[in-house]
Amino acid sequence: MLMILMIFGYPKTGKTTLFNLLSGARVQVEAFKETKELIHQRTVSIPDPRLDRLASLYPEKKKVPATVDLVDLPGIAYGDIKAGTTLATLRRADALLHVVRAFENPQVPHHGEINAIKDISFMEEELIFSDLAVIENRLSKLEKELKRSIQASLQAEREILLKLQTSLMEGQPIRQIELSPMEEKQIRSYAFLSQKPLLHLINVDEKKLKTIDSWLEPGKSKTPTLIFAGLIESEISQLEPEERKTFLDAYGCGPGCQTAFFSLLPNWLNLVFFFTIGKDEVRAWPILKNTPAQRAAGQIHSDMEKGFIRAEVISLDELFSLGSLQAAREKGALRLEGKDYLIQDGDVVTFRFTS
Repeated sequence: MLMILMIFGYPKTGKTTLFNLLSGARVQVEAFKETKELIHQRTVSIPDPRLDRLASLYPEKKKVPATVDLVDLPGIAYGDIKAGTTLATLRRADALLHVVRAFENPQVPHHGEINAIKDISFMEEELIFSDLAVIENRLSKLEKELKRSIQASLQAEREILLKLQTSLMEGQPIRQIELSPMEEKQIRSYAFLSQKPLLHLINVDEKKLKTIDSWLEPGKSKTPTLIFAGLIESEISQLEPEERKTFLDAYGCGPGCQTAFFSLLPNWLNLVFFFTIGKDEVRAWPILKNTPAQRAAGQIHSDMEKGFIRAEVISLDELFSLGSLQAAREKGALRLEGKDYLIQDGDVVTFRFTS
């Protein structure tokens, strides 16, 4: 399951700083450059202590963590999200990381006042307006097509687009609209921006970390929010690993941006992780919650999904108590599950299939 997470926002908000903190990259931050044309991209491992412990039982095998692709985009000028290249790039994302400026620095220009709440609201409106433009354009074409020929598929498409249009005009993003599986399928090709999971990451001065609740107005936005102090965390990240925690605690940064982000990731993206123990590797696999076993097998290889017979399943906790998959097999602790079994977080799975 390839996940592309795109970091975007207005210029000089700390997007590349966040990219470095989450990925461990050392991309030079050019705060004073007027334009940034480069797109930075890096595949990042998702930390998981459970995988580390599982891999320790099989030191001869390679440990393969789940990963995400992080993409750092150039800054978007106010009102410019509908520009062709920006829109096309954002539509490729599986989820959006919106970096919001809340730090003061007169040497780093910003459009107007520093107001994170206002910038969040404006960006959410821009995502909604971009989807409205797509819907209005498509509805106009549908009206012409339906005048020439009444087709059930076109009528169904028109109905769902009108439903979305009404909600969007009321300021409700598509991710908050209840859709049936059929409706989800109908609109999938549009890759609507307001349908994508969105996380606001607010870049603050370290002095504001302890008073953040007083000005952030929690609960005003239904979109999840993460606070980070980009400048000080960047400096701390240059220290030796054993020194970092001391300084993060001293400045009130908690566990740090990277740890906080990856802890939030599963609930935000509605993910669970299952594990496999192969001939040469121990591996973590991310899937959406309520994914049936047969479809989960397809994450490994399409042939496994097509030829699915059954899944042998054991929870990580039980496996750790028994010591190995072989011991679990000998004690009859493996459960046999069919194609409709919903994979649970922490399942260790062996798929049986015909080739």
